[in-house]
Amino acid sequence: MMKGRIAIGLLVVLILLNSCKSTKRSVSSEVNTKSISSYWASAMDFENIEIRGKAALTTNGKTNNVSMHLKMKKDSIVWGKFSLFGFGATVLITTDSFYMVDNINQSYVAYESSYLNNYLGFKADVGQLQNALLGNAIFEKDRYKLTTLKNGLVANEGIATNTLEINQVFRTLISSVGTSDTTQSASIQYDNYETFERYLMPKVVNIALRNGTQNIEAVLNFQNVNANPNLSFPLKIPKGYRRK
Repeated sequence: MMKGRIAIGLLVVLILLNSCKSTKRSVSSEVNTKSISSYWASAMDFENIEIRGKAALTTNGKTNNVSMHLKMKKDSIVWGKFSLFGFGATVLITTDSFYMVDNINQSYVAYESSYLNNYLGFKADVGQLQNALLGNAIFEKDRYKLTTLKNGLVANEGIATNTLEINQVFRTLISSVGTSDTTQSASIQYDNYETFERYLMPKVVNIALRNGTQNIEAVLNFQNVNANPNLSFPLKIPKGYRRK
């Protein structure tokens, strides 16, 4: 049974599971002026995007395989439905709110968007969450500088540090986020980049979140991607559902 916390872990920014791994793993590329310029030029851009696929979700050693339907409006909305045989959770994240409806346990949560900070360890906005899902740098370009430690880029925003390792097609191979004063961290690996419109988009996204003694892991397989200008983001809380 898919619990609400698993669904939250899937959506927050956020590797290395032993199931559903890509068989065509990317490798890192030498970082220099040319490769850095190509990296920023190749960043995934969109206005509205819809993604369908599958996800393997693991919380503290227990794995659930579910279908996945994501819809995103740039910098403003992330909507996701995660289900098995039609039952699961629907999540809606906006610039100021976080909602999740769990039709397995007939419950829902409603918080300010800052609720996600409990899982990420730093204040992330919707655009940063979208960047993490699509293989882009999480923070603004002007915050990054070269680092020889990881042969990539590093940036700081508040207490959070984002370290990027770049692959041979000048997209993100690994994105890691850590904080200076918490035990929370996130690591994301991107594999199997394929062309979507004029951009390269990862087809496999491996996520690992660490929050104290809790570990949340996910492998997202993006199977069908569509630039849909007419997306809707439905969220209905049925009568009788209890608020958690």
